[in-house]
Formats: sequence, C-alpha cells, structure tokens
Amino acid sequence: MEDTLYPFLNVYRRLPSWMQTAIGFSYRALPKWFRLGPFYDEYKRRINHFISLTKSAELSALQLDLLKETVNSAVLDVPFYRQFNKMKEFNDIYDYPVISKSDIVGNLDEFLSTEFNSSGLKSNTGGSSGTPMTFFLHAGRTRPKEQAHFDWFWGQYGFVPGSRVLMIRGAPLKNNALYEFQAIKNCLAVSCYELNSDNVSEAVQEARRFHPQFIHGYPSAVKNFMNSIIENNRLAWDIPIKALFVGSEWLSEDDRLSMTSFFNSKVVTWYGHSECAVMGGNSVDSSEFFFYPFYGYAELLDDNGKPVKTPGQVGRIIATSFDNFVMPFIRYDTGDLGVLSHKNTLGNMPCLVLKKIEGRTQDFIYLQDNTRVSLTAFIFGQHLPQFAKIREMQLEQHKAGHLILRIVRGRGYDANDERDILNRLCRSVSGKINIEFSYVNSIEKTHRGKHRFLIQKIDDQKK
Repeated sequence: MEDTLYPFLNVYRRLPSWMQTAIGFSYRALPKWFRLGPFYDEYKRRINHFISLTKSAELSALQLDLLKETVNSAVLDVPFYRQFNKMKEFNDIYDYPVISKSDIVGNLDEFLSTEFNSSGLKSNTGGSSGTPMTFFLHAGRTRPKEQAHFDWFWGQYGFVPGSRVLMIRGAPLKNNALYEFQAIKNCLAVSCYELNSDNVSEAVQEARRFHPQFIHGYPSAVKNFMNSIIENNRLAWDIPIKALFVGSEWLSEDDRLSMTSFFNSKVVTWYGHSECAVMGGNSVDSSEFFFYPFYGYAELLDDNGKPVKTPGQVGRIIATSFDNFVMPFIRYDTGDLGVLSHKNTLGNMPCLVLKKIEGRTQDFIYLQDNTRVSLTAFIFGQHLPQFAKIREMQLEQHKAGHLILRIVRGRGYDANDERDILNRLCRSVSGKINIEFSYVNSIEKTHRGKHRFLIQKIDDQKK
C-alpha cells in the first residue's frame, strides 16, 4: 500500500495541516502488514532467524543463500550479467567485476532486470558528493525492508513504532515553517534550513510541549540545534532523551562526544546509502560499524581490488544488495571509505566490521604539489579546540594548493581563532596550501537538507 501511495506524497504535503494530521493518524493506525505488505514481516523473521543461530557455519550458509539469490537472478535476467556464470560459493563473487556509478550512468538498461522491470521504483542519488545517478528499487520489498530494519535497529535503544521523535533533517517544511507536527511518523519536525540562535527558543518550547523520546537528524543539523541552544544564555535543554539517531552524514568523534554530553544520551549512527545495498550500524556496546549479513553483502577492497585484511587499513566499501531483483547492485563501489576493525562478528554473526567510516573517495583536497590529503586527516583528525566556536564550516577548492574555508562563527570566535586555525592547518601540510577565510551567516544545504563539508571542483584528471 505504501509504495502505491508514495507518488501522492507531495499532494498530501500540500493539504491543510489539520487534514494532514487527521489522515496521518488514521494511516498510522492501520496494521503494518497492511500498510507495508508481507515483506515487512518476512524481513523481520529473517533478522530474528540470524540472531537466533549460534553456529557461524549456519549463519554463513544463510548469507550465501541470499547472495546467490541476488547474483543468480541477475545472471538470468539482467543483460549486463548474462555473460557470467552462476554463483555457487563465496569465492565466486570475485568472478564479477566491481561496478561504479559511472558504469551505470548512461547504461542503465544494461543493469535492469527484464523479468522484474514492472516492479521498479525510480529513485536517484543527489550527486552532491559525486556523480548523480538514476536507479530503481523494488516495489513491495525495498521500502518495507528499510522500515523493518530500522524498527529493529532503533528498537535496541527502546524505540517502538509510534515513539515520539524530534526530527531535524530533510527537505524544507511547508511554507518554510520552523517546525511542524507530522502525524504519520508521530514526529515534530524542526527545519534545518530555518533554525538559528534567534528562533531556537521557539523550537525548544515546542519540543517541551511535544516531549520527544528520541531525536533523529543529520549530524550537522543536530549540532547546529545544540550550538544554537548553547549560544542562547537564557535557554537550556531539559528534555530527557533515550537516544539520538544521527545518520546520512559523516559524524566526527568530537561531535559524538559533545552531543552525548549535551543531551545526556547515547548517540547512535549508521552507514547506509540511497541504493539500499548494504547497511552498517553501531551496536549497543560499540560505536564501530557492523555490516548486517542479513541486509546485504559488504566487502572492503584496497586500491588494487584485493580484500583488506589488516586492521587499521583503509579500503573502499563495496556492496552487493539483497532483495532488489529489479536492479540488483553486484559488487557496487559506493565511493565510500572505511577503516577495518580487529573485530569480525556482531554477537555470533560473522560480518564486516569497520572501526570508522573515513568519508568518500571524493573527500580529498590537493596541495600545491598535487599531493592528495583526506578531509578527515586535514580537518577532523586535528581536533582543533576552535571547532567549539564554529557553528558551521565548509571547504571549497578550485585549484590545487588553494582552499576556501567558509565559516559561520559561533560565540567567542575571534581573530585569534582564525590565526590559530590557519597556523595549525598549514603546518600540518608543511605549508603547501593557501587558505582563504570567508565568514558567512549560513551555509547552503542540498535540496535534501544535507550539509556539504567539501565542494571539490578538482578531479584526478584536472589537477
């Protein structure tokens, strides 16, 4: 039902607020099996089955069955993969090539199933940090699976469907409002476009009336909300929160610690992407990323295409999807980088575990001698004390050796902070970069409300 109604979502959003609320409450009251279809319960049963098993051989066999189901369906029905043999065992995965976005863009029909094409849901990646791409999800499977997965994942922290959530993420609200109640999700949405230190007291007052149990947002938006409260001397956060769910952007360890302290609550994050091929999240006891073997198949490869086996080594995250037979992603290069952990299980389940997500392959700056330096190492790994005085920050680069550092100043930021940041960053790269500071009142978000940390106009071919 939800996939059928999804094309009418924009119509629903244009309705008067009272009508949205009435429809939302009525819709949320319907049983999930009716709203989301049978695959919602099927995926939940899969999770429970994986969790219940204690023998790694049984768990590996289950994942292999799911992997073979995807790959062998593609060999039969997807034009690009008809040249390959069917998969029989895990090592056969290396017989299939690693595919990038650029391989799919312009050749979309080659990656679409001829058997399941009528079940496709057209979607796209925004292209804010890479190549824009149109792709297809599987109606009746992908969206119910996502809902079931997050109901389970968040449920580890006390969330149940219908819990009250303060949401700080996503597209602009109707009439550019600061906040609105969204009955379908039982959430109070606060606009990450409109929020600032001047109106944050209004948002906090509304949150007190709503009494949220959880916060869900982009890390940059939650950080802005937190800093706006801190800068308002007459305001404090006094609402008990069970957990903060922050995703869809990179979360620095400094920001995790400051959010944990400010909201007096656990901060939970995860790794996923629009293509819904793999998913990795924190566990109750660890902030590392455990890639769920019941969701998809994840690999970590080095620059030579070989599996990363040494803990601490960085590699590319490669994804093979389960449950999408319209457009299966097989050994798909996500463009994201991760650091291998010394762990290799979640409970009893063998899985890929990453110590941290490094960012995207595009998240690099270039020095005067064309040396490439990761954004993580150059900025976030520095743990600069001045970060506490910066509301928002963005880097932009048009030529090697020159960087624009765009800053929204917070309370207490002054010329000494600029000098210290400049000296620290330049010293870290032996002076091989010039930094131009630009102070602005706000930083433009993407159309989905995300914050772009780096606008990189240089690529490897045009340095």
